[in-house]
Amino acid sequence: MSEKTEQGGISKMNWLGIVLLAFSGGTIYMMPYARSSYYDALMQGLGVTNTELGMITSFFGLLTIICYFPGGWLADRFSAKKLLTVSFLTNAILGFWYSSLPSFSVVIFIHVLFGVFCTLTFWAAFIKATRLCAPPESQGKAFGFVEGIRRIISTGIGLVGAWLLGLAADPVAGVKHVLMFYAAMNAVVGLGILFLMKEYDTTGGAKTGASLGDIVKVAKISEVWLIAIIVFMAYVSFRSQDIMTAYTTNLCGLSGSLGAAVAAIRYYGLGFMAIPGGVIGDKFGFANTMIGGFVIVILTNILFILFPGTPASVGFFIVIMLSFMAAHFGMRGVYYALMTEGMVPVAATGIATGIIATLAYSPDIFAPLYQGALLDAFGKDKHTGYNYIFIISIVTAVMGIGLSMYFKSRVRVKAAAAASASALPQTA
Repeated sequence: MSEKTEQGGISKMNWLGIVLLAFSGGTIYMMPYARSSYYDALMQGLGVTNTELGMITSFFGLLTIICYFPGGWLADRFSAKKLLTVSFLTNAILGFWYSSLPSFSVVIFIHVLFGVFCTLTFWAAFIKATRLCAPPESQGKAFGFVEGIRRIISTGIGLVGAWLLGLAADPVAGVKHVLMFYAAMNAVVGLGILFLMKEYDTTGGAKTGASLGDIVKVAKISEVWLIAIIVFMAYVSFRSQDIMTAYTTNLCGLSGSLGAAVAAIRYYGLGFMAIPGGVIGDKFGFANTMIGGFVIVILTNILFILFPGTPASVGFFIVIMLSFMAAHFGMRGVYYALMTEGMVPVAATGIATGIIATLAYSPDIFAPLYQGALLDAFGKDKHTGYNYIFIISIVTAVMGIGLSMYFKSRVRVKAAAAASASALPQTA
């Protein structure tokens, strides 16, 4: 990078980029996932059933999976700044439309477009821009700060939304105000990116990722697939947190409101752990950081099984649960920094991200299914079903350790080969 760097290798201009990216990551998903925070108000405002509200979110989820890979292609062909600007300004327009609480079919259409503009033009460009914000020795800091700060921003935006809902005369008016606020935040972030973000160009003006040959070339990089599978193993375990609110209320005796408060701390409050995770990754290696995280995941899940949660032991369970989540957020801070350690070319970041995200986040489709089936089979008020979910988490973490160690060995071989090649005498 041409700029003089400071503060561990990241320049002042890059810090501005990191802050903008953190705001983007913390803002863009608030509208499509409004159901999780404003379930009853949305259902009442839209005049839909539980099933129809679930269908709205399902259409969004389906489009995200479809769009991850082509989004990677776009990120390698077009400017990340332009793609991010399009994402946020389009989402702002969609958000204001959504805030009018239109018909069910229109809301489905809006969420299909959310899926496109939150994924196709956003996710891979977001990852690539983060990678370009720092030199190789500071990739952990860049990804860690973006991931950690965006979780904090999501919490702040969510709290403002809750405040707006409480101010309104009725839930329907409240949810309209919340959606308008979220839409306005998307517009502000979009304009901030347009006018403040640096335009990165690592190709000398040439477009990359534009041909089938480029895609095939990236697909042949073994480290890309290894990273995808490593993150997949981590993400299967991460999705175990989805059943922990049910665990604390059904088995530990917490009230619904207290269980929701613990869930907020678990999912949002611990997001800052991505920051130390990234810093540790810069110092000790990103694969080593993943291995350390997997070890903590194994130990905490063993404790879940050996010391079942009860009303008398709820405090102990919450401490272990928060440790489990802290480990996961630490790992999330280095997911994509593994590309730097694996020597994936920067110009291939978009396509590589598309491959990684499509495979790694596929548990969003099937994890709720097996979790629900296990809890239905054994009962939400019994430990057995939860224990099977914890066992799955242990198994994937063990596999994650093995794959991370294999990844390290491949990187060592690749680095040695590159060093040998550079040491050969140059001929005219």
